[in-house]
Amino acid sequence: MKKSLFLLLFVAPIICFSQTSFSCHYVEVCAWNSYEESWENCTDADKDNSLFVMNSSETMFTHTTTDAESTYYVKEAVYTKEQSDKGFFAYEVISDAGNEYYFIFDMTNKEVKAVSTSGDVDDWYLLRWYVKSIF
Repeated sequence: MKKSLFLLLFVAPIICFSQTSFSCHYVEVCAWNSYEESWENCTDADKDNSLFVMNSSETMFTHTTTDAESTYYVKEAVYTKEQSDKGFFAYEVISDAGNEYYFIFDMTNKEVKAVSTSGDVDDWYLLRWYVKSIF
């Protein structure tokens, strides 16, 4: 009995407070056409080995590539309980360089998306990473 209780007390915090990582292998970029109100001129998906790591309290995450590491600070989580139950998480964030983005982590479709929301709407762009693994 004591052994089971000890194991439960040791393992439960690990499960409850673990961070989530998204390993990505391709990325594409699309431009916003405000006249048509659609994303277009998307590039072909380029090989892009990168890793997103969200901290357990969902207040910040890092994006690491072979060339750089960026930190994003969550201003607001913008998803519902029903969306999170389906593996969909969205955040308004600000980067360590001061740029604003809207990030979507879509576990069901294995994608991470970021929309640049800094500046004029005609300058917005979409980055779409294809996730290889979630752990």
